[in-house]
Amino acid sequence: MIGVSSFAYHDLPLSEALSRIENIAPCAEIFSEGQHDLLNENEVAFSYDLEYTVHAPTSDLNLASIREPIRKASIEILTEMAEICVKLDSKIMVVHPGYVAFPHDRELALKAFSKSVSLLEQIYSETGVKICVENMPMWECFLFREPGLDIGNNFFTLDVGHANTMGNLSDFLEMEISHFHLHDNNGEGDDHHPIGAGEIDYASLQSLLLKNSSIKIVENRCEADVMESIRVLQQMGIN
Repeated sequence: MIGVSSFAYHDLPLSEALSRIENIAPCAEIFSEGQHDLLNENEVAFSYDLEYTVHAPTSDLNLASIREPIRKASIEILTEMAEICVKLDSKIMVVHPGYVAFPHDRELALKAFSKSVSLLEQIYSETGVKICVENMPMWECFLFREPGLDIGNNFFTLDVGHANTMGNLSDFLEMEISHFHLHDNNGEGDDHHPIGAGEIDYASLQSLLLKNSSIKIVENRCEADVMESIRVLQQMGIN
């Protein structure tokens, strides 16, 4: 199934964003930030004939924070988000693995994230919402720019564009993928271009995308780019 991220409609109220997505796709991934913050408003989502996945907030959260109160607060917010996912019948919640401000503190951040892993597993155990940790783009502050981060028994969101900025897409393809974020770039920045407008060889991913039944979320910056990405995917036989 193809879904569309509300990221493309961040300048619109959630109601308008979902109305637009409903006209072009059966699934919406609500990026819970700004006007689409589900912690502030989630009842509106029940007005649309859409399947939902949820992208947890990224601002003010850090699962790898070396400040323990911040890490704990991040878990608390994600727990609340999972409860909202249950209300929306969303089986997927995408989370970012966290970041570290200074390279010197990276080992401390990795230890902090390892403490978060079991708590994310617990959220899944208690709610049935799959916590899908997303690989990150090139900037050094992020964790999980490369395979190897221990995410425990949690699930994995492959962001194809992010992996391309690191030049390691083929390595991430070796992991078990539970969710996809699809967009394009030229390897130099996280541009979120429409599929086909960058250097990523999506034709080489066709077999994987057809075989893997996980939801494929188109994550572009505007509706015109979303429509182009959907067109390319449908030409590949992916619906």
